[in-house]
Amino acid sequence: MQNIVHEKTNSKRWLALIAISLGVFMALIDTTVVNVALPSIQTSLNASYSDLQWVISSYTIVFSVLLLIWAKLGDLYGRKLMFMLGLVIFTIGSGLDAVSTTISMLHIFRAVQAVGGSALMSLSFALIGTSFDGKERGIALGILSSIIGLSTASGPLLGGWLVDAFSWQSIFTINLPVGIITIILAWFFIPNKQTHRASGRVDFLGMILSAGTIFSLVFGLVQKEMHANWSWGELQVAGYLGMAVVLFALFIWRQWTTKNPMMDLSMFKSSSFTGAVIIAFFLGAGLYGFFAYLSTFMQNYVGYTAWQTGLRQATISGFSLILGPIAGMLTNRLRHGYMLAFSAFFIGIGLFTLSALTTETATFADFWPAFIIIGIGGGSINPPMTTAAMSSVEPHQMGMASGMISTFMQVGVSFGVVFQGLRLADGYQAGLSQYLPKVTGAPTAMITTLHRVLVDAGPFSGHAIVTSKRVLATPFAHDLQTAIRLSFNRGFISIMHLDAVLLIVGGIIAAILIKTGGNDNSSK
Repeated sequence: MQNIVHEKTNSKRWLALIAISLGVFMALIDTTVVNVALPSIQTSLNASYSDLQWVISSYTIVFSVLLLIWAKLGDLYGRKLMFMLGLVIFTIGSGLDAVSTTISMLHIFRAVQAVGGSALMSLSFALIGTSFDGKERGIALGILSSIIGLSTASGPLLGGWLVDAFSWQSIFTINLPVGIITIILAWFFIPNKQTHRASGRVDFLGMILSAGTIFSLVFGLVQKEMHANWSWGELQVAGYLGMAVVLFALFIWRQWTTKNPMMDLSMFKSSSFTGAVIIAFFLGAGLYGFFAYLSTFMQNYVGYTAWQTGLRQATISGFSLILGPIAGMLTNRLRHGYMLAFSAFFIGIGLFTLSALTTETATFADFWPAFIIIGIGGGSINPPMTTAAMSSVEPHQMGMASGMISTFMQVGVSFGVVFQGLRLADGYQAGLSQYLPKVTGAPTAMITTLHRVLVDAGPFSGHAIVTSKRVLATPFAHDLQTAIRLSFNRGFISIMHLDAVLLIVGGIIAAILIKTGGNDNSSK
């Protein structure tokens, strides 16, 4: 009889994992799936380029700001309850996105959707940590980590298919049936188990300072991303970043002095936890931020459609499904810092390899070995990172630890996208100055004008300009297209070198700081 009860409880755990994984998949994929729908949204809603950027930014900013707050609310009022509330908000927000008739409505409803999505991501690891024990926890974290890696890279694939087959609204309406199913699964199978319920008063000031810090930081970076010609000293950039520093200092002061802090800073006494959040930042900046530029490169310059791009990027994301659970099982046997170093080095080597294979005529037939190397590293990095974070804190700290990992990763993505964009623009402009004058047969005045137009349009639009009917009619069109491809390649290679260094440095830090796992499992 006892065995039957155990089997039922055990099966409920795995059904709970399905619910949690579906929620996280929806939340994360909506940070990338919308990218391939932007041209259709622009036509349908008569949106400007700036409007389209805010379709993405309104989601990512709200998503980042609320991660820590949801983690604390989960500790206070129950993680299952807050997770389900996030599911409801996310599902309703998705439906509102689909019925938007103006670009302003879409901006607002994307923010609503992000409120729910932030809860799903923030609470997921903590729910796994309290639902599973021992070896099963490592396997479950490995599976969830696989979903995270898969969702980040598969956005273009799913989005491309939905937009091509139906409409841009379909990328949001598909969340309605999935959301309802996930709500039902969560209600019945996620346990109410809470190892600790935070007591005392809610630290509202801490929440405000936390939200203000992350908002100012991410918004300042978004401003720089949207206005690459602005200097870092521009008031609209430096002002927000400076405000983030001030608010962060006030937040730390508040956490040290209040009786009921929003965040338990004692978690950072563990070198393993500190190492986990650092590698989360480097992973977001060096790999997940890179996918946006990889998709643009493959569509705008190599010539693949959104669907074809996503299908080829599955060479990277597919490893998450295979290696995630395996890496999760190995977290019970191997030191987590060494596992993270191995995975980060693999990603770095893959990026260096991809940069070496990037030529003016390269296609996926040339890239696939590098994609496989990146996939092996990316598919095995999340399980030891999350396991290290969860196993280096006390059970009652798991909610905040989960939120911290998610926050550092998301802020890392924001940093990565901005700095990669700057490296791309610098390399692209340097390439234009080097290669455009070498186009034989083109009048000097035309090259001068075209150079100015291409710089103003930016690296994403260069290929579209030189493949216009007017340019194609010229006898030097092929040489011109080669010059633009070489210019973009120069910036793109610069991005890959930057990201490879970030991942390798992150891996070294992880190997030094993270002592959980293996024979040192008791060490924090």
